[in-house]
Parts: sequence; C-alpha cells; structure tokens
Amino acid sequence: MLNGAETLKYTNFIRRIAQASARFPFTNDAIVRACSSAELAGMPRTYRLATTAREYAVFPSGEQLAVTLAGRVGNPRVSPVPPVWPVLALLLLGWRNTFSIERVMEGSAPGADHDVHLGFAIVGYLFPELENWMGDMRLKIPLWERRLAVPLAARKLVLLEKMD
Repeated sequence: MLNGAETLKYTNFIRRIAQASARFPFTNDAIVRACSSAELAGMPRTYRLATTAREYAVFPSGEQLAVTLAGRVGNPRVSPVPPVWPVLALLLLGWRNTFSIERVMEGSAPGADHDVHLGFAIVGYLFPELENWMGDMRLKIPLWERRLAVPLAARKLVLLEKMD
C-alpha cells in the first residue's frame, strides 16, 4: 500500500500541474491537457486521468464539470476506479478563480447535495488551500462525517493502489 510520502507526491504533482494550467483560460481541452501533464509528471498511468477527463469534457462549463465530479467523488456507490478526485482537484486548483462555489452549487441537482458536498469536503481535505475557495459554503454533511468519514474516504481514494 502507498504510504504518506506517496500521497504527498501525488498531491504535489496535482498542485504543480494546476498552477501551470491556471495561466490558461478554462476550456474542456485545458482540463484534458492538465490531466495528460499530471500523467507525464508521474501520476500512475492506471489512474487514466486524460481518458477520464475526456469522458467528462462534454460539460459546457467548469461549474457543471465541478458539480458532476464532486458528486461522483462523494457518492459511495460510484466505483473509485478510475479515480475522478485528481480531475476535480486539477479543475478546482487550476481554475477556482474562474468560478465561485455559489455558481457551482447552483448546478447541483436536488437530492444530490449530500454527495456533492461530501466530494468537495474530500478534495478539500486533500488540498487545504481550497478552503478559501469553499469559503462560507455550509457543508450539508453531519459533523461526525466531516471529522471521521471524510479523512478516511480521502485517504482511501489516494491510497487505492491496485486498479483493474
């Protein structure tokens, strides 16, 4: 199983690629390029980031893409393979100044709020610098889930080693 150093390495790859990607305006092609760059930087090829990003690049806006990815990350019934948390992290870290959390949450489907909030909480746990972007968004998840389940879920997603 991967250790804490591997987790840090992967999150640092994502931070570095997102920072470079932020210099360009958000487009569907830009998120695919960012994911390809993350793979070239050393993210495991089994993550299939560029392929996953291409599948989600059909959304016309970054807001819709963010809410969809967050809903998938936060939904325990969705398979973690291939992982979408790195795609969501690249999107939020790279282009969080392009759209606000309020506009993102407007696109959340009724009834899916819990999964979307949980997805944002998980990625926010891995990347604390997103807390400013999330701002005053009131997470619609119980306190016990924020304190216990979110850290466990985040670690499980990152440490997922064998992907078929």
